Amino acid sequence: MPSNRPGCIQAALEILGDKWTALLIRELTECPHTFSELENCLTGISPRTLSQRLDKLASEEIVNKALYCEHPPRYKYALTQKGAELKSVLEKMAEWSEHYTHA
Repeated sequence: MPSNRPGCIQAALEILGDKWTALLIRELTECPHTFSELENCLTGISPRTLSQRLDKLASEEIVNKALYCEHPPRYKYALTQKGAELKSVLEKMAEWSEHYTHA
């Protein structure tokens, strides 16, 4: 069942393994959000961490950052097709957790 290509899990973890990243992607699976909306949804995340995670996901083409107000600059964040394909991965992780950890 595991991939025959060495390092595939490691490569995925380099993108998704940071604290908050999976929760951030989960929030974006339903609809695009502004920075402040994401900050409110992810109770406890610092603005700096949120900004870093969004920048990393944008650089990996998992999140699209679209300007919606020029002065001051404001953006909406949405999953790309590549990012949307992670929804099933997150659902499987949640199912596993529910089954084994009763979270």
